[in-house]
Amino acid sequence: MQNPEVLSAAIGRNVRRLRRRRDLTLDLLAERAGVSKGTVIGVEQSRANPSIATLCSIADALGVGVVTLIDPGQDPQVRIKRRDDTPALWTSESGSRALFLMGTDPPDIVELWDWHLAPGDVFDGDAHPEGTVEVLYVLDGVLAVTVGDDEHRLTTGDSILFDAVLSHRYANPAERPNRFVMSVVQPGDDTYLVPPDRIESA
Repeated sequence: MQNPEVLSAAIGRNVRRLRRRRDLTLDLLAERAGVSKGTVIGVEQSRANPSIATLCSIADALGVGVVTLIDPGQDPQVRIKRRDDTPALWTSESGSRALFLMGTDPPDIVELWDWHLAPGDVFDGDAHPEGTVEVLYVLDGVLAVTVGDDEHRLTTGDSILFDAVLSHRYANPAERPNRFVMSVVQPGDDTYLVPPDRIESA
């Protein structure tokens, strides 16, 4: 039989982790679960011994099963996506493609992409929410990145970071294909990751 203190700690850790991942406040989780805010606080701080009904209500509010809440596992999460399971979320008739390699769940979103642009191809990106930044590294070829009205020409080995609240374009102005990796970072709050006056022009 599992030690009650270990079980209580596991429940508190899992509820807190899932609530934050879903960007829920203590008040909102309590409202959705139909319990008091004090009950949620007690569960998260491992000070409460929740009933089965309370566990079920909190699990339902978080969109998981009770088994997820009582899981004692403390190992760091490891996610692996094999090459054959990596989707191309954008392609062109010329053979360009954007592979979505990996990403995190809200509230703090991080995405990793692998891009291939055929000669002359372009991709226009919409403006992202405030605080979002993109980081690109050119693996091969020539890449033109336009942010707002300014174009930045990059070659193999170059990288760029920019505030993605403006519309932007990736283009291949060369006569052979290019390849670059891109990371998109979108924080779950209004915190700026990079102050605008510290962004360097490429």
